[in-house]
Amino acid sequence: MSDEPVQPPAEPEPRKPLFAPYRGVRLGVSVKWLAGGALAYALLLLVMIAANPRDASLPIVGPSLYLTPVFGLPLVLRLVHKPGRLRRLIYFMLLLPAAHIAANYLAWAYAVPNFYLSDPSEVLLRNLVSGAWGGLAGATFSFTLLYLTGLTARRRAELGTMMLATIVLTILGALGMAQGLILSGETMDTHHTEPLILWFECVHLPWQMVFALSLAWLMRPPRPVRRQP
Repeated sequence: MSDEPVQPPAEPEPRKPLFAPYRGVRLGVSVKWLAGGALAYALLLLVMIAANPRDASLPIVGPSLYLTPVFGLPLVLRLVHKPGRLRRLIYFMLLLPAAHIAANYLAWAYAVPNFYLSDPSEVLLRNLVSGAWGGLAGATFSFTLLYLTGLTARRRAELGTMMLATIVLTILGALGMAQGLILSGETMDTHHTEPLILWFECVHLPWQMVFALSLAWLMRPPRPVRRQP
């Protein structure tokens, strides 16, 4: 028998996390550039609907959807030299547009079968539910992807903020859709660009402003953990 000592088995190396620890972005920076992105989106949406009104209401490839990257582009460019640039690029340029398309499709899937309603109360209910469904789906998809990509701290406080923001955005989606259609005269005629613009801006601009504030709050730098004495 060999007199050499038996070497204990090597301990497995700890698994590295998929993303580096989150460092966050200052609240003021995120608010300023995301709000700027929301305003730029609203302006370009106005221009594109005025130029191509027939494409405005297309549920998958309309301008309200393919312009979605404009919302996060200013923040992505502002922080291009900061850690987390790749995650922000993927989230705002790919994942967020996909979430918007999915939410828009779900809202349309409910609204289209209930389009021909004559009772005003039923019409109002349809508009409210369609907007709420889109707002709920958009917020849920967007916050879930934000959490999965590691662009927010993974704590109960952030999860609570997501839940509260989702409720607010659901209500805002319902009110924006209903009020937008009321102000536009319930018309979806693509030959009248002004009602279309008013409708789309009522749906998107208030929602995106609140969403920008929610994202900025969630992406802020996490507070250091206080050590117990």
